[in-house]
Amino acid sequence: MIDTVVFDMDGVLVDTEPVYFARQMRLVDDAGVRPASRTLQDYIGHSSDDTWSYAVPDDLQLRARLRQQFESDALTKPLNYKEVLIPGVRELLTYLHDAGYRVALASAGNLEGIEEMLRQNELRMFFDSVISGETIERNKPDPQIYTQSLAALGSHPQNSLAVEDSPTGIMAAHSAGMQAWALAPTQYHVDQSSADYVAANMNVIQERLRAQRY
Repeated sequence: MIDTVVFDMDGVLVDTEPVYFARQMRLVDDAGVRPASRTLQDYIGHSSDDTWSYAVPDDLQLRARLRQQFESDALTKPLNYKEVLIPGVRELLTYLHDAGYRVALASAGNLEGIEEMLRQNELRMFFDSVISGETIERNKPDPQIYTQSLAALGSHPQNSLAVEDSPTGIMAAHSAGMQAWALAPTQYHVDQSSADYVAANMNVIQERLRAQRY
């Protein structure tokens, strides 16, 4: 029986990926750079190092400068995370808390952004562990972020579930020995065929967990 749920953040708890991608492409265009890809799906679920290598494939100095500007803009012009909170997140987290699940957040993003999202939406109380891509050696699709999350919670992989949206995240969860359920995006298409289950929304995830528990 599942007793632990570990969430990705972007695309799962908050619908930030299209917003950040648009910001990144504006910087690239203003600098006159031709990115390796302009397809959002190629960026979803990857580390910042990877996404910037796609956005600025050849000029390392320019890549570093644009990335620094992007991160500076993220601090001076932070997202309103309340506006992009995915419907049903608070209700699902409340159910998990009340039902006694162990709950973690494992995101490839930076810790400052994660904590700001949790602060704005008043969600920090629901998470027993928060790990970001900055604090690990190998990011998704490597399972390290999930194995560390489970270790922090004292949970067994066979009793643990990851809620993801990207193929790289699903791969990381499976490599850690966990189930991986995918939350289907509403604004774009991502190949989620490798997931154990694809949910249309958070309410479906809550209902499915409740059914398995009882």
